[in-house]
Amino acid sequence: MQPKKGYTKVVQACVRAQSSAFDWIWINSCCINKESSAELSEAINSMYQYYEDAAVCYVYLFDVSTKLHPRNPKSNFKSSRWFRRGWTLQELLAPEYIAFFDEDWMKIGTRWSLRNVISVVTTIPIDVLEGRPLDKYSVAQKMSWAVRQETMRPEDKAYCLLGMFGVSMSPIYGEGGEKAFMQLQQEIIRVSDDQSIFGWIGYEQERGLLARSPLEFRYSGQVWASVHHHIRFNNNGLYIHLPLETHNYHSDVFLACLLCQTNDGSYVYVYLRKTTGGYYVQDNTSKVVLRSAPPAPLGNVRELTVREGPICRKGRTRIHTSCRKVESQNCVVCLPSAQHFVCSRPPPPEASISTEFSVGFQTSELQSADLTYEDPSKSQAFTLAFMVGYVKDDARGDTILSSRIS
Repeated sequence: MQPKKGYTKVVQACVRAQSSAFDWIWINSCCINKESSAELSEAINSMYQYYEDAAVCYVYLFDVSTKLHPRNPKSNFKSSRWFRRGWTLQELLAPEYIAFFDEDWMKIGTRWSLRNVISVVTTIPIDVLEGRPLDKYSVAQKMSWAVRQETMRPEDKAYCLLGMFGVSMSPIYGEGGEKAFMQLQQEIIRVSDDQSIFGWIGYEQERGLLARSPLEFRYSGQVWASVHHHIRFNNNGLYIHLPLETHNYHSDVFLACLLCQTNDGSYVYVYLRKTTGGYYVQDNTSKVVLRSAPPAPLGNVRELTVREGPICRKGRTRIHTSCRKVESQNCVVCLPSAQHFVCSRPPPPEASISTEFSVGFQTSELQSADLTYEDPSKSQAFTLAFMVGYVKDDARGDTILSSRIS
């Protein structure tokens, strides 16, 4: 009889548990009946609690060897696939004690002993890995920890975060990752008034205040929790109180302060535009404004209803023969290697000195850098123009964080 894939892992885990005098062990790969929707839903909503209540959590890294210490630059510990899997984030955060094992079930270390290396890999602060309560961190910060996580199903990018935020959802596979992630944010808002959940950067399109994926929180790791202001949903959208001030260039565009701050004390603002019916939408999701000064007096606080736009399914690029107009939606190209990338136009010297790009605001010239991919063997070539970084507006003294790839 041929043992199934993963059988050795189960046996070795049981041996380890028995040697530590444990009577019971729970293994996620074989203790969930995925054919039962009810059992799967219960497991998804309970897994964080399972890990949190466990006396110890064993992490088996099949692609890691102990020949080199994890702190060694040549060690494959930091490149393990385990750190990129969406569901392993709760496995890393929830348990009180974690032990890591290599491909031969030799102990590598614990979360505590490896906390500095793990923090570099995951961007999770060291004090979190040392056991600091998660409620000390903002929604935006916790979302930023999930930016690099990968899942087999797009909806799981939302479902794997349920326990970290202390909310529950009924999984609906097939609705799409964006809908699932927006529903996750709605559930978070029902139990939290932290406005840092709106401190994300997306793409330049008219939208509401909710992000479409964890990736849009990639620059939010330093946004701390806001002061508490009531947020709720109604039939028309998101109902919220925010301090508003008019924009210099457009009478229907406003700067709204989220009442949350970054590590250096800057206040976070987003652009809102007033539409027909008195509703608001987020006007430019690719930019947030950082200000050292606090928001205007509370007399400028307004009651707003921010509407969410529809979620469009991404598909292939289509050409309509009637008008020959190209609808550019999504084009994914799998590249064989990164070795053919060259910096064909580097950023200006003054930008390369710092980790921050100096970029113009509004009509000012935008400084950028080009990255070109050239594969001589296949005669392939294309260029990506990167425009990303902190932006200074000399007229107002604002700092604007912008992200764009063309």
